[in-house]
Amino acid sequence: MQQDIHFTLTIEAQEMLVHYRPRYFATADYAHFEFTSPHEPRRRIPVSETGYRSHFAPMWEIEAAPSVEEYARAVALAIMGAKSSPDDDGEEEGGQLALF
Repeated sequence: MQQDIHFTLTIEAQEMLVHYRPRYFATADYAHFEFTSPHEPRRRIPVSETGYRSHFAPMWEIEAAPSVEEYARAVALAIMGAKSSPDDDGEEEGGQLALF
């Protein structure tokens, strides 16, 4: 069984805490990422005004990435790119962000 991983990700000179849980669901091969503010109370982070963002991803996608940290960075940048598009609601059809 894989262990949870915690690390800090810095984007635009702002730190975010990342909690990665591989194989989060017993019936589906998906992982869970939590991006949170390192501050109490939580402050805005690049991927969320509230200081918290949850993201589920298929394990095959994460395992194809160079590392979990690089995958998390790609997710964060994709979320940020989607938020900056005025005609986009933050997700593509099917509810999955394009990463690579």
